[in-house]
Amino acid sequence: MHEVSANASAGHGAHHLLGVSTERSIAIVLLAIVVIGWAIYVFINIRQAKAEVGSEIELAPNRGNLPDDEELEGRRLEKVQAFGVLMLLIMALVLPVYWMLEGGRRSGAETSFSEASIARGAALAAEQECTDCHGADLGGARFAPVVLDIGNQVADRDSFIINTTWEGPSLDDVFTRFDTDAETVDEVSEVRQILVYGRGVMPSWGLEGGGPLNDQEIDDLVAWLWSERVSDEEAQARAQARFDAAQASEEYVGASDGKILFDLHCARCHTPRWPGRGPAQLPNNGGTIEVQPGPDGAGRYGPPLNKVSLERLFPDIADHLSFIESGAADNVPFGEFARLGNYGMPGFGRVLSDDQIRQIAEYERSLNPEDQVLPSFEQLHQPEDAE
Repeated sequence: MHEVSANASAGHGAHHLLGVSTERSIAIVLLAIVVIGWAIYVFINIRQAKAEVGSEIELAPNRGNLPDDEELEGRRLEKVQAFGVLMLLIMALVLPVYWMLEGGRRSGAETSFSEASIARGAALAAEQECTDCHGADLGGARFAPVVLDIGNQVADRDSFIINTTWEGPSLDDVFTRFDTDAETVDEVSEVRQILVYGRGVMPSWGLEGGGPLNDQEIDDLVAWLWSERVSDEEAQARAQARFDAAQASEEYVGASDGKILFDLHCARCHTPRWPGRGPAQLPNNGGTIEVQPGPDGAGRYGPPLNKVSLERLFPDIADHLSFIESGAADNVPFGEFARLGNYGMPGFGRVLSDDQIRQIAEYERSLNPEDQVLPSFEQLHQPEDAE
């Protein structure tokens, strides 16, 4: 789909550039005609100027022999009047035509600016290797290595450093989770702020957040992401396909739909070690360890979710459902790494059905906080070569 969109965009861009080139050529020709005309006029005027001979009568045109009334009010006057009518007609036609074309010219300029911004954003994303984390098609990916200290997620460790892979989220559907009410790229605020200040393990990219990119470069990245966004229907179909695949897998035999939906959409932030689960290296001794997810909903980047915390936050389950559907308000921090930019739980109302959102809420409200305890280091499965 992106290839078709890109070709269509390229064709539109070429057509627009052709139009701009034609308008510029016409303007240059008209300018040249005006300049040459004035040069000819000045030259002829100088050549026809009378030399000063000291006689006021000879020098002053109003003192010489002028045409009589018959000549002035005859053919010559008609020519002058016709010329005036012609100029008036040109102005009467040209000004409305210019006014009618002004909207298209302005729209074309905005389109050209937008296309240039998207192209710069795509080049910048390639330069900063964004797709290494989020997938070549922006559909999400696992990448390596990421150095993490997950000691505070292990009961008997203050520091526990691992080199692991990390499951980067998809970005082509990011606007179904953040800035869900934005109708134009100019209305995007949450995604821009996340780019500036970072989120979770994603670093800050904007200068205000300590990153390397200025405001224009951040805007270009936002424009690029906006151009790559998929429709709600495609995002919904993708989410349903992931759910169907998980439901049919051996991993989720006997699991409730709420559990599956929670793992697919919520565990990234609310279950310890979920995005970095799998084989990891221990850099201090070169051994390896199999990183297992922590207890469901025990909290990491997002707060713990269980029947006690959620009854306190949302005594009425309707408020809980609304929160999952719409997400948090702007600039509401959450979790252990709360900071400006690392805010706002995303909303899932444009991807999940009301029934699926209710299944997630009911599963979260069934979790027992007594089961959400941190494991010891020995409880994590380790291959034989780990020390």
